Amino acid sequence: MPDAIVRALPKINGFTLHRPNLVPVLGFIALLLAVSLFFVWSRVQVTSLDYEISQLESNLRSVRQEASNLSLEAASLSNPERIERVARKELNLRLPTADQVITVE
Repeated sequence: MPDAIVRALPKINGFTLHRPNLVPVLGFIALLLAVSLFFVWSRVQVTSLDYEISQLESNLRSVRQEASNLSLEAASLSNPERIERVARKELNLRLPTADQVITVE
């Protein structure tokens, strides 16, 4: 029994057929796969960053609203009429009499 039978590749219209070299094809497929994976990874990153930006913008709006509310509250608490009302009703304070006023010269 012969070990191996080697046959010549057929000729078609005077051209000899050669066995295809798979290294360039596999290299091209590997490159295509790498580029595709990079594209998918970049899209996932963009989506993730877009979600994070949306959350940060929401937090920023919330903080700005809270700052506005606190500014309004500070303005209302520092109203002189309110301070006098609290001093008279809650703290039982009153204006000093003439003999309680000491003039410093």
